[in-house]
Amino acid sequence: MAKSKPSYDEILKLAESYGIADNVLFRTAAERYSGQMELISISQDDIRTRGLMVEHMNVRGTVSMEPNPLIAQIPKMNDAANKTLAAMIDIIQKLGTSAPAGDKLGEFLSE
Repeated sequence: MAKSKPSYDEILKLAESYGIADNVLFRTAAERYSGQMELISISQDDIRTRGLMVEHMNVRGTVSMEPNPLIAQIPKMNDAANKTLAAMIDIIQKLGTSAPAGDKLGEFLSE
């Protein structure tokens, strides 16, 4: 069975239950992840609005159609967000207090 990733809200709840929600490393990673997700959302909205092909004017003033440059950037942004989320889980696991009853992080890591 495929491993399901915990949601951002679930990770924040886990951080609280492990006593690490106020840790500067965790907070920084959480803020970074939130910003990354906002960039992904804005990029997807731009692609929906402007379309897959956009006009491009070269230095000579000639207009041509080319693929929306954000199409190539979204997979990179997703990869960065996934790595940040993994770092958040790692911070919880390594710096958090002992696992509370009904440990969801332990369930996730053991799948």
